[in-house]
Amino acid sequence: MRRMAALAALVAAGCGKAPPNAVKACQSLAVAEDRTDILFVVDDSGSMYDKQQDLAQNFGAFIARLAASPARNAFQIGITTTSVDRYDLGKFTATFAPTGACPSPPALGQPYPRGALVSCSGPDVPEERIQSTTAPPRILSADSQTLVADFTRNVAVGICGSGREQGLEAARLALSGPALSGANAGFLRSGARLVVVIVSDDDDCSDPENTGKGEEPPDCTSYPVQGYLDFFAQPIGGEVKDLFVAGIIAVDPSTLAPSACLEPGTGAQAEHPAFRYKAFIDALGTRGLVDSVCNASFEKTLLAVATQISQEVPLAGAPADPRLLAVSVLHADGSRTDCSVKEQGAPGAADVAYLPPSGNRPPSLVFGGVCALQVGDRLDVKLLCVG
Repeated sequence: MRRMAALAALVAAGCGKAPPNAVKACQSLAVAEDRTDILFVVDDSGSMYDKQQDLAQNFGAFIARLAASPARNAFQIGITTTSVDRYDLGKFTATFAPTGACPSPPALGQPYPRGALVSCSGPDVPEERIQSTTAPPRILSADSQTLVADFTRNVAVGICGSGREQGLEAARLALSGPALSGANAGFLRSGARLVVVIVSDDDDCSDPENTGKGEEPPDCTSYPVQGYLDFFAQPIGGEVKDLFVAGIIAVDPSTLAPSACLEPGTGAQAEHPAFRYKAFIDALGTRGLVDSVCNASFEKTLLAVATQISQEVPLAGAPADPRLLAVSVLHADGSRTDCSVKEQGAPGAADVAYLPPSGNRPPSLVFGGVCALQVGDRLDVKLLCVG
């Protein structure tokens, strides 16, 4: 490699002995187990059951992609809904109530999840699904033998929820306050990456200050999206999180612009263009991903989310000098790609960014460019030495 040749040439040219603090013992750096806490926020209003089924059908591909990461990902998954409250005849209420789709909902009078993780049961009929915030398992572990079956059950949250979808507020409630020490205890783990996946065919109506004057956008809220950007930038559960947010939302499948796009099969329009969700995720830059709820299948989107998660690989320990990191990707076909590496924030482009330890997060490598990780790739990570 270029850096190895440069070090050898430096010594051969008689430039003197290596300095006392030089790395003299060549070492391989072990890839550590990764941990990711994944929160799905799923719309449970009247038009969403087919989307819930799509998530269930493509979940296997999602976890298979995570399992193929060079670092074992000890992920866990929880599901909540967009139901926080509803606006009815000038009043804000937070319980399941009769609607056109659900004249007698099975949870009539029971509180909406308001960010609590749910476990679902009942017949496979959208109007008869029952959400529970206490029945286990609600936190689904990567090593569970029933992971796919449990996700398939829990993601079918039904269609009897609020028509005032508050995905951003539901995510905030799930990750703060009483939920973290109560209904959602154990979901957020110290040092784990945080991924939020929002799935809705309507725009966000998050309204924590109850300023809205109606059930539908834009009357449903005047609360700024910036309030949620501020929340996720601050410590969550006691530490700043390595965050990634994906939205499967009402945007045009081709341009990804907010749109009341046409849903496949029925040809029905999405409820409202997702202006607020799109603004929130776009503000996250490379830590966000947007795709359309009007796609015929969510498989490609879920695979893209899993691939993005897999690009950050934790290390078992911090290198003595990250400037001497030598990283190669070993591909399934036997070929090898040597990667350029720079510390995060260092000038110039590189295929791999080194992130130093932060809080309880270990040091890590973030892959991109010609070294973006694919299924079946393995890593060779070394620290170059002199002498």
